[in-house]
Amino acid sequence: MGYPPPSVEASAARGQDDEPWRYSRRGERLPDHCLDCGALMLGPYCATCGQKNEPEHRSLWQLLKDAVGPAVLLEGKLWRTLGTLLFRPGALTVAYTEGKRSRYIRPLRLYFWVSVVFFSLLALTSTRVVTVKFGKEDRIQIPFAPELERRLQEKLDALKDTDPSPPHGGAASQPADAGADKGAYARERLRQEFLSRLPKAIVLLLPVFALLLKALWWRRPYVEHLVFALHAHSVLFMGLGVQLAPWAPLKALGLLFPVVWFFIAARRFYGNGWPMTVLKVLTLGVIDGVISVLAVLGTVLVALLGS
Repeated sequence: MGYPPPSVEASAARGQDDEPWRYSRRGERLPDHCLDCGALMLGPYCATCGQKNEPEHRSLWQLLKDAVGPAVLLEGKLWRTLGTLLFRPGALTVAYTEGKRSRYIRPLRLYFWVSVVFFSLLALTSTRVVTVKFGKEDRIQIPFAPELERRLQEKLDALKDTDPSPPHGGAASQPADAGADKGAYARERLRQEFLSRLPKAIVLLLPVFALLLKALWWRRPYVEHLVFALHAHSVLFMGLGVQLAPWAPLKALGLLFPVVWFFIAARRFYGNGWPMTVLKVLTLGVIDGVISVLAVLGTVLVALLGS
């Protein structure tokens, strides 16, 4: 006498148990129904609402991963994106415009996190971003802009009157060189205010840079130029971040790599021959350089003098 054939439910259960996506990396059994909408899970993502199937009780590491987004997990997507971006210039933009997007970090998210890391390093590093010459007694000297010189001097004098808070609520000491200390404190405050507004000015230049790309390569839609601009600026920030290192070879690499990268990326993405690519990139560099200097200085100075 033989055994009865297994039921459909038992066969389905054994089949489900053999599917690796039903278990976490720690071997935990994941829910059979979506924790969000309650639909039956047929894969690692809910077919109804799209939520990923994860353990009901999340760990601290998963909470941190949620904070930075699923693209920054030190997993395959991050390294695949950085490898394609840096070592195959222009290929990441080509992949995005062709619809190959789920395997890479999205352009805006990539730009956001690269810029956050760069400006955080810049704020923590004693780096010369712009130079303002001081004469005797911390007098600002701008020969061709007397009104700007006067306004900046008023700003500096106002900062001198604001002493840093003494530690632990104690009384502020008055050393013999207190005047010099106030001057140094005021100049550092001026520098910090400049750096705090610099990212906003650079973000405003992104659409302008994409417009310049559109003017030179007018056949492509504007959004594709904007994606290329986001990738190019991400590489630029990485290069500038490398330049913060106190080693001459790394500084040279951080300076040259974004320039070489841009020529190759423009050649690959826009498809022109090398002579036309070089001509257009050089034209773009001159125009964008002038606009960037005027826009960054104008935006920062207006914000600074208005505060």
